[in-house]
Amino acid sequence: MRFTSGVGEAGWRLYHCAAAVSTNDLARELPAWCAVRADVQTGGRGRFGRVFVSDSGGLWISAVLPAEGGPEKWAGFSLMVGVHLVMMLEALQIPGTRLRWPNDLMSGQKKLGGLLIEQSARDMLIVGFGLNVRNAPWDQEPDLEPIATSLAMLANHIPSPDVLAVRILDALADAHRAMLAGGMESAIDALNRRWIDPVAVDLLLSDGDHVLGRFMGLDQRGNLRLSDEFNHSFIVEHQRIEKLVEISCASLIHQNTINHKNPNGTQ
Repeated sequence: MRFTSGVGEAGWRLYHCAAAVSTNDLARELPAWCAVRADVQTGGRGRFGRVFVSDSGGLWISAVLPAEGGPEKWAGFSLMVGVHLVMMLEALQIPGTRLRWPNDLMSGQKKLGGLLIEQSARDMLIVGFGLNVRNAPWDQEPDLEPIATSLAMLANHIPSPDVLAVRILDALADAHRAMLAGGMESAIDALNRRWIDPVAVDLLLSDGDHVLGRFMGLDQRGNLRLSDEFNHSFIVEHQRIEKLVEISCASLIHQNTINHKNPNGTQ
């Protein structure tokens, strides 16, 4: 494992290994302002333990950040990290860069990368980030081909993995400072300014129910604001949501029509 100190503006200690089961698991043993990068993850995971394909050619990194003040102070930190990673990708002139709630980095309708933030120890957070760079995860999972993309498919010039790692760590340090200064509300305000175009979504809830509507952003507590076909706004608490799927407006209209004809879900 290679080690470099003084990385980026925050002076990170960065460990680099050829392969890891999970960089988040390795980072769990490290102090604040340390990070681990792997060329390949054999057991990469996303939210709710979902498999996260982490093949050669991508950038897989986890960073440990101090989080003094208790969990409430750092609620919504993933949103702040998402804002700053979007800005990092915009600086690389990646077209259509956006955050799909809660933790997917997108280019248009295709996924570029994802976040996973976990508790390391008391007053510590691990920020895991995976980014498709020159890899092709759809070679392992063909279902990903229509919904995923990579930097190599979107940009003529891509920084080296070492440079990309520094830019990511700088973005995380910036997000940490911004969270200390403005908290979750400032992250939500920044995202809502970007989420100006409503997107049709299907929300899978933890109890198995589905909620359909147009995603309008977040309220100040981080709950999702949706509108129905009559443009009536309603709130869905973020804790209840297991998965958000973006759908076409035609699908939303079709499903609403079915619901009106058959409100009880029976023939």
